[in-house]
Amino acid sequence: MPSPKRIGKIEFGLLSPKEIRQMSVKKIVWADTYDDDGFPYPQGLMDLHLGVIDPGLRCKTCSQKAGECPGHFGHIDLAKPVIHVGYTRLIRKLLRVTCRECGRLLLSDEEIEKIIGPEEEMGSESVSEKDVKKERICPHCGEQQLKINFEKPTTFAEITTDERGKKVENKLTPADIRARLEKIPDDDLQKLGIVGRVARPEWTIMTVLPVPPVTMRPSIILENGQRSEDDLTHKLVDIIRINQRFKENQDAGAPQLIIEDLWELLQYHVTTYIDNEVAGCPPARHRSGRPLKTLSQRLKGKDGRFRGSLSGKRVNFSSRTVISPDPNLSVSEVGIPQKIANEMTIPVHVTVFNIEELRRIVRVGPERPDLKSPCGANYVIRPDKRRIRLVKGTGTDDGNLDFVADQLEVGWIVERHLRDGDIVLFNRQPSLHRMSIMAHWVRLMDGKTFRLNPSVCPPYNADFDGDEMNLHIPQTEEARVEA
Repeated sequence: MPSPKRIGKIEFGLLSPKEIRQMSVKKIVWADTYDDDGFPYPQGLMDLHLGVIDPGLRCKTCSQKAGECPGHFGHIDLAKPVIHVGYTRLIRKLLRVTCRECGRLLLSDEEIEKIIGPEEEMGSESVSEKDVKKERICPHCGEQQLKINFEKPTTFAEITTDERGKKVENKLTPADIRARLEKIPDDDLQKLGIVGRVARPEWTIMTVLPVPPVTMRPSIILENGQRSEDDLTHKLVDIIRINQRFKENQDAGAPQLIIEDLWELLQYHVTTYIDNEVAGCPPARHRSGRPLKTLSQRLKGKDGRFRGSLSGKRVNFSSRTVISPDPNLSVSEVGIPQKIANEMTIPVHVTVFNIEELRRIVRVGPERPDLKSPCGANYVIRPDKRRIRLVKGTGTDDGNLDFVADQLEVGWIVERHLRDGDIVLFNRQPSLHRMSIMAHWVRLMDGKTFRLNPSVCPPYNADFDGDEMNLHIPQTEEARVEA
């Protein structure tokens, strides 16, 4: 077994065009997805090398079936570079603090040393935009600097003056900006707090676009049998179509005006593909008028990946209802309605010591008659993971309680109801500190609300004006010990 390793540091960087191509399994050329027979086009957006979502097909990269194949990235070669909308502030800063001719920082070595100390001692401090004086002559090559104007979302321009002293804006194309960023040496980047080895600034101007795997943007089949593509696929179709038109016009030697319009259109589509809520940029929409949910919208906000899928999830074995006070309860107890106790279950492994007790529990079944009677069970799980639902007899139907109880053996699992003395987790939202979720012992009670001692209200910040609280049932012995 390999010796354990400790992580020394993590470096966050940007994907370089070379890395995007290495990561890619296929160059995507066509905007089409499926042919008339419903088969994915080769080199199209649903190419079988990018992964499979249809049953019966196998991925051409890893030879796995749908459900097993994790998906693989492709790439689109862009006809001209475009700006990554997420890095416009960084680009603006770099253009303003570096020389337009030699790419060096607009500070002499002595001035840099004053700000961040000698190179051997360089700590966490770095040069900021404010540190760069507004004198517009490069101390290294003597080049006159021009003012940089930035207009949202992705327009950069240099301000010059003509013979009559009138200000003129010269628009910088993404290709011009990329050429300027390429000149900045790694040493100067480090002084700005950027590690050139993992994040060269020219990589913020994209020349190649990664295409996410098919598994990340699956198409769905509607009731009428038609396929409906994912929002990301819609956006990628737009990008490829404009990219093709751009290449054709370029090769045909179209006028500069048409080339510039197509370049702006390509920039618009790539911008809305990355983030469809950028200020100063109309959102891309469906025919129905609904804005598309693109990459940034999948991550941001309440329903995004971080808050919606990672930090907060819907869980089983939990319940929620209104709380009310009961001063007769101990501070470490929580009163639970019988209806909830009959739904919430705890898995108990059958052993030689508890088999008789569990047989009695199985014979009670899914409906416990009253609070005083012993608890019942809802399911029994066999060693082969088959789940048997317990059914109480009604009239002519005998149910299966006695049959399952007689069959019960060591190694089976019985999912029994909650009973007095079980340990549960009790939580009130918003969970602001660790006392917002605490363990309590169960006390079964009549009624329909959770009961708790008023003395326990302060840590939960609870009151009884309609507050609701959550109950979570630990499912393993380890979880119960921890609680």
